[in-house]
Amino acid sequence: MLGNRYMYIQALAMLVLLLGATPFYGQEQSVKPGINDSFRDPDLKEFQGKFEVESREVYAERKEIVAACQLKPGQVVADIGAGTGLFTRLFAAAVGKNGRVIAVDISQKFLDHIQRTSREAELPNVQTLLCTADSTELPPESVDVAFICDTYHHFEFPLKTMASLHKALKPGGRVIVIDFQRVEGKSTPWVMSHVRAGQETFEDEIRRSGFRKVTERKNLLKENYFVEFQKVVESQELKTSLIPEVGGVVVLTGAPEAPRAGARVLFDVTAAVKATELNPGLERAARLLNLYGAAGLKPSAVQIAIVFHGDAAPAALTNDAYAKQNAGAKNPNIALIAKLREAGVEVLICGQTLARKKIPQTDIAEGVAIATSAMTTLINGQLDGYAVISVP
Repeated sequence: MLGNRYMYIQALAMLVLLLGATPFYGQEQSVKPGINDSFRDPDLKEFQGKFEVESREVYAERKEIVAACQLKPGQVVADIGAGTGLFTRLFAAAVGKNGRVIAVDISQKFLDHIQRTSREAELPNVQTLLCTADSTELPPESVDVAFICDTYHHFEFPLKTMASLHKALKPGGRVIVIDFQRVEGKSTPWVMSHVRAGQETFEDEIRRSGFRKVTERKNLLKENYFVEFQKVVESQELKTSLIPEVGGVVVLTGAPEAPRAGARVLFDVTAAVKATELNPGLERAARLLNLYGAAGLKPSAVQIAIVFHGDAAPAALTNDAYAKQNAGAKNPNIALIAKLREAGVEVLICGQTLARKKIPQTDIAEGVAIATSAMTTLINGQLDGYAVISVP
């Protein structure tokens, strides 16, 4: 009995160690000690010869890689493990003068080289940041896109490093990982000995750090893989900013296709709703403005127009005219129309609809202009560069 009890306790202790091995191994102990020793005081010419040469796949395909990243002007990009700055400088051109690229590396010598070469190339939107073995050291919610090229396998503390990157990304921000294919019997001996694990293991670590896999571009590279992840946002709370209490949105400032200044939008509204409900066209316009507010933009960053016609005509009535049609109920859209007008939204109603429905023009609420017709409004809007969104 005592022998069995001893064996049970020993087995239990071993189980505890095994269950705890993965998180402690990933967070408290280096997964590959010494792998970054050569970067402590790098020979710049030697590494330029290694990193910026046509025989290196990611250098030969650099233009295609930058295009695949789908960067937008004005974005903030973090080049993690920037090395000699190959992609840092390419990204700086891609995000434009209003964007920013942060070169992150554990080697100050690399960072000094990047700063110097960026100045020489007249790229003032490049910054550098010295990181540590277990943290990117990036400020919270400061980055739209993080780029990790042939560097993830150098992370000695991958879970800690990715946790710091998770904090640094804006809500919905993206991470692009390029690393070596490590396949038994196919990869070179150097890859098998140098890269600690394959794609599946790395992807699992990144998911555990709070990211979801979005896509993989399988035909882009041969020796490497290109995988895109997105930061998982735990809170789905709807918030309002420019138009309070109406048109709430989830804040995803780092997600793809964020609002851009200069847009023109025309809502084509024919929707009919219950007497006590807001017209969905007005709510949609409020939501669009709140998306711009969540992105830190002012109402003037977007030009919005709304045209009511058909069954949506009651939304534009005065309270008295609305009450006659709806058993004394007041028009629930009046207050929202006023808020939208204050934000610069143009609200119109089709003059032809009024005539067909025999609605007197004096029944139209303040703040709503009577247009010649919805058709000409939509045609003219498109000629003026407005995107038309139908709200049937």
